[in-house]
Amino acid sequence: MQLAFEYAIVSVRLEDYEAAIGTFERMLVFAPELARVRLELGVLYFRLGSFDTARVHLEIARDDAAPGSELANTADTYLAAIEKAEEPAKFGGAIVVGGRYQTNANAGPGDSLLNLNGFPVLLNPDASGSPDWNAFISGGVHGSVDLGNQGDLFEADLLFYGSRYADIHRLDNELAELNFGPSFNMGRFDLYNARLGFYGIVGGARLDNENYYAQLGGGAKFEYLPDIKSSVNARMEIRRRWFYDSLNYPTVSNRDGYQVLGKLTYFYQLADALQLRGQVMGDYESAEVGYEENWELGVAAGGTVIFASPLQALNYPWAFDLEAGYIRREYADPDGFNSFTQAERDNEFWLRGILTVPVREDVAFAFTSEIHRLQSNYETRQYSNGLGMVSVVKTF
Repeated sequence: MQLAFEYAIVSVRLEDYEAAIGTFERMLVFAPELARVRLELGVLYFRLGSFDTARVHLEIARDDAAPGSELANTADTYLAAIEKAEEPAKFGGAIVVGGRYQTNANAGPGDSLLNLNGFPVLLNPDASGSPDWNAFISGGVHGSVDLGNQGDLFEADLLFYGSRYADIHRLDNELAELNFGPSFNMGRFDLYNARLGFYGIVGGARLDNENYYAQLGGGAKFEYLPDIKSSVNARMEIRRRWFYDSLNYPTVSNRDGYQVLGKLTYFYQLADALQLRGQVMGDYESAEVGYEENWELGVAAGGTVIFASPLQALNYPWAFDLEAGYIRREYADPDGFNSFTQAERDNEFWLRGILTVPVREDVAFAFTSEIHRLQSNYETRQYSNGLGMVSVVKTF
């Protein structure tokens, strides 16, 4: 029996769940009273999405175990997870409200005297980099409905953002995006702890109290937990965007076209209180004119550390997140205003730190600091920006 148990545990670690289940089931034939085996079977059936079978084994394991023991508590944890997973509809999200100061809110060049096509040009003060404050609200809402087929779901996500500036009102903006579609449990293909989803995209944005763009598109996402410490998230999307000219933005319709983007993120739990992540991303944007058509490739790396609150009045642990990133961007054709011969080439860098201070289970303060730098062969595009932000996060 001991040898069979050890064989089954090795099978679990190798993710050969069927072999492990077969071994545990045979053990129950000889010793049906083994609560530990019942627990292991319940956990395995839970991983496979067979919640009814998992519940039977977990309830027997809990009832046979000593009250308050680790085994009983583990069984209760999985039974509670089954109850939550079997809810036909789930709903949750977060709302963020805050204020932000930027040293260069309009991403303008630091110098007002520029060299354009070999000639000195003095920029209008409104075009140079200017500091400003803004207040904002943002959020995300996620909902899902169980399709009743081996863990398949229909999911929807609503993202929104709105901002108002103290001085540069032409930057006032609102945007919203809705993603919706099915996601499938990949356990049916022996790829456990994985989901594949497809979704439609509809959204738009306003800028300076005018319509700025509208978009329609679709995407695919893949989420996978290869082991207890790692997770992988991949997305690929395509969107058709229509831009609208306005008084302050009279030529943005030149950007009409398709956007294709992809992102791959890997998370690794290095320790109980430290999670690391790495990300690669790519983006291609077609446009009506060549000097707006561009592609970009980027990388980012970061980590989040959890630590005990240094303030006695606040009992919840704090979190500090640090991220650094780089993007290379190249445009198809020269923009004659800047150069008759060279297309734009950009290098974008950022370093961001976020301190999160929970005051309740569902409410936290976040303090963000960021340094952003864009280097370009076009002097009108170069800028540096420092950012400080305080926000309140409410989850539900």
